[in-house]
Order: sequence, then structure tokens, then C-alpha cells
Amino acid sequence: MEKKCAFMTLVSFVCNPKGWDGAVCMEDRIEILKNVSLFSKLKESELAVIAQYSDCMRLTAGSVIFKESDSADALFVVQTGEISINRKTNGESSCIATFIDGETFGEFDLFENSPRTATAIAEKESVILRFPSEGTRFSELLERHGEMAARILHRFLATVAGRIRYTNSLISEKTRWVEDLRKQIHYDKLTGLYNRSFLDEEVMPVLNRGEGSFAVIVIKPDNFKEINDNHGHEAGDRVLKMLAQAFGQSIGAKSIGIRFRGDEFLCVLSEADSNTAMECAARLHKSFGSVDAAAVTGEKAFKMTSSIGVALCPDHCNCADSVRTAFERMLDARNAGGNAIKTTGSKD
Repeated sequence: MEKKCAFMTLVSFVCNPKGWDGAVCMEDRIEILKNVSLFSKLKESELAVIAQYSDCMRLTAGSVIFKESDSADALFVVQTGEISINRKTNGESSCIATFIDGETFGEFDLFENSPRTATAIAEKESVILRFPSEGTRFSELLERHGEMAARILHRFLATVAGRIRYTNSLISEKTRWVEDLRKQIHYDKLTGLYNRSFLDEEVMPVLNRGEGSFAVIVIKPDNFKEINDNHGHEAGDRVLKMLAQAFGQSIGAKSIGIRFRGDEFLCVLSEADSNTAMECAARLHKSFGSVDAAAVTGEKAFKMTSSIGVALCPDHCNCADSVRTAFERMLDARNAGGNAIKTTGSKD
């Protein structure tokens, strides 16, 4: 019997270019399914139903199981091998998860039936089980087997609740770790200020809601490039730290200070009117002008000058355009010779 089953498996694999192997014994499928959390409370007869609507798949290294945007309508169990889940970010693909022998992925996909957001690839020769088989809708299967559906749904809810409890406990136990991770993601290592990621992910969604008035100020030193060109990037980094310190002291504790990019800094002042914004811009202009880079450059005196742009929302621009508007006003000041503050007196 074992030899016959092995021969049927070989024939099925050779004749099936997609890799789906219908000859894998029912008993083997049931044993695989018993280890899936979602099915662990099912009766033997119910497991047989699940097994009947499952496919086994033999994969060579590099085989694609599903792609981004494919319909997410099945879960997969890795019997042997290794499967990686990959997602594209900014045009580059990166591995976000790996599954090995005995592990399951895609449980939530059974209930969502939405487009997939990642691609699954066999990293080496693998055997996986798919449920339900291609062409079978999970919802239809549940309608035909009501008692089994209730057991599966109950187990699914228990799994979700368990994961939520685990996540909450992990966060509470690792508060310091989480805070350290947050700093790595949202803080600029050189200056200690918030970085562009924090602006894009945390600040802009709030500003885009257009609730209340606020000001955005962008400041750029006019002569910083001379330091990098004549004294090297290490000297430039030391001056950037000096500028960041002056920047932080000038904007105040209630404002958000960000290293915007390179040698550009940005701050957001909440509930600011025109006078408040211009007073802050004047302080920044004065504090940057007081930074003496002579200790870094070795010259008798090296005073910094700066160009500053100010945008007041909603007076000067739409809230979603506030950063762009402030940046453009900074460029206006710089193109006009620098060492100045520019603002917009009317809506764009």
C-alpha cells in the first residue's frame, strides 16, 4: 500500500506542472491539519471534511505561492521547507516573515478575502498544504457545515483574543524597549531632534486635518556648504550639532523641532498667530547668527547666516500645503541673497 501511494504521488507530481498533489493520503492531510490552531478543536470527521477540501503542493526553490494583489482566500501549512513573505517598499522587496516546518500563515485571509499585500516564495524545496483548495470558497464550505463553522469561528476568535492579550502584555513589559525603538525610528541620531519620518508619519496626518491654527518655519544656514567643502563632513557634523542646539533653544518646549533634511530644520508651532510665528522666526535668525564655527573651522571667526521661510495655516495656505509653503518661502529668502526671513501674506 505504501509503495502504491508513493508511486501515485510521483505520477501526480510529474503530470501536474502547477505542483498541486492530489495523491497525498487523506490520513497525512488530517495529521497536518491537527496541528493548525484554527482546526485543533475539530472532530475527526470534521477534520476529514477540511482535508477533503485541501490541496498539497510540492514546490521547488524560488516557486511563487501567491503574489501581491492576488485574492487572499486561503491559509497555508508548511509541512516541510521554508516559505518567505516579501513586501515591496519604495520599489525594493524585503522579507517581512519566514515560515518553516509545522507553521501556518494566512489564517486571517480566510475571513477577509481581500487583495494580498505581500508575495509568498519558497526559499527551498518545500511541501505545503492549502485550505481551501483552488476553486472552493471558504464561506460556501461553512454554509454547508454549520456545526463545524461554529467551532472554527469560535477558535478564530479565541486566537485573535490571545494575540491581543500577548501583544498588550509584550508592550507593557517592554515599555522601555518600545520607547527605545520609537527613538530609533523617529529621532535623528546626529542632532537628537525628530527626523523626517516623524514629520511624515506622525505630524502631517494631524496637520492635514486642518484643526486650529499653526505655523511652520523652515530654516537653512546660508554658508554651511563652505564648511563641508573646505573642512570636511566631520567638521560639518559638529557645526550641525551646534545649530541643532541653538534651534532647540529658540523654538521652545511646546514646539516640535525636526531635522528636515541635510542642513535644513523645521519647526511646527501649534495655535500660533502671525506675531508668534514671526517672533519665533526672529529668535531663530538671531540664534543661528550667534553660532560661531571658528572652533571647528580654525578661523578667527565664522558666523553663520540663515534663510527662513514662514507659513501660517490657515491664513497663508491650506494646512496640507503648510510645509511646502514654508519651504518655498525659505527658498525665496535664499534666492534673494539669504540672511533674511520670508513669509506669505495672503492665501496661495
